[in-house]
Amino acid sequence: MKKLTEERQLIVKGLADFAKASLEPIAYDDDRNARFPKEIIKKIADKDFFGFTIPKEFGGYEADFASVTDMAEEFGRVSASAAAIAMTHLVMAEQTILKYGTDEQKKKYLPDMVKGNKLGGYAYVEPGASLASGENKVVAAKNGSSYTLTGKKTFVANGGAADLYVVVAQTNEAEGLKGLSAFIVEAADVKVTKNVDKLGLRSFPTAELEFNNTKAQLLGAENDGLKIAKEIQARVDIAFAAIGVGIAKTALEESVKHSKTRVQFGFPISKIPAVQWMLAEMADDLHILNILTDKAVACVDSGEDYLMESTYLKMFAKKATFEIGTNAVQVHGGTGYSREANIERYFRDLRGLFNLEGINEYPQKIIAGNLLK
Repeated sequence: MKKLTEERQLIVKGLADFAKASLEPIAYDDDRNARFPKEIIKKIADKDFFGFTIPKEFGGYEADFASVTDMAEEFGRVSASAAAIAMTHLVMAEQTILKYGTDEQKKKYLPDMVKGNKLGGYAYVEPGASLASGENKVVAAKNGSSYTLTGKKTFVANGGAADLYVVVAQTNEAEGLKGLSAFIVEAADVKVTKNVDKLGLRSFPTAELEFNNTKAQLLGAENDGLKIAKEIQARVDIAFAAIGVGIAKTALEESVKHSKTRVQFGFPISKIPAVQWMLAEMADDLHILNILTDKAVACVDSGEDYLMESTYLKMFAKKATFEIGTNAVQVHGGTGYSREANIERYFRDLRGLFNLEGINEYPQKIIAGNLLK
């Protein structure tokens, strides 16, 4: 692992202290009640955490992407839902507007987003079919220099809670996926038709949205939507892998502690070889996941192409997080399966990190396509 600079050490400590003080006390009840923790948005912003990677001219704090994934990890250690809310806002919405927005769009939205006055969301997946193919696909109609959207999106990240959304819609139906574009849509102009109740990440709001001649502002160039969506997905996959690192660290720590204090047959279960093996497998998966995450983050910060690095990370993370969560429950036995403890929440949240997109985003397809091109 890389040795952290003094500045990054201070950032990590600030993130960890904030998570412990503001996120951990509400995480259990928010999960049980599937409650969106609206009050934390302003608290996160007041610490300048939503300003990471955003230029000072928009009120940001020009930290690198590593600081974003530090936030994902430290928040993930106590509340994966809060981490997912923050990553959706900062990575999927803020960073996309920063890179592809016009000067007017950036001045209009970024300062309020950095301050926590406006929460960002992301709408990509469409109900009942793959993107740009079903009867509910979101299609953009152009009238002069303006656009309107019609159709539906589901599993919208920060859906129903956001003040604005980055939306991927079709501007050229004949071109299929190559005819997609990205837009900014304000929440006041869209209808929330359903909140999606989930197995994990329960206080991370996801919803179905309906667009009915909804006003939209183009982000970037027309028909560049697929490229933009791939960049968004790659960055957020790295961020969500970092959330997985955070959850896994806590799950491993609690599993080691439990194995030393849980006594069966007259001795701690840490003496049982099968338990030792499960702990070793958890530690091994976590170690590799941490290394791969750091490598992908370094690609982003160095300006290298990070799309394939993110894909390899995602493929490993999907398997590793499942195994870590499963072993944590197994080590804890009945306690791990009980909803009175946190272990089952860690398992559910780990399963949800990479299961909210469409099948087109499966990493095997992308890796194989790269190998066979």
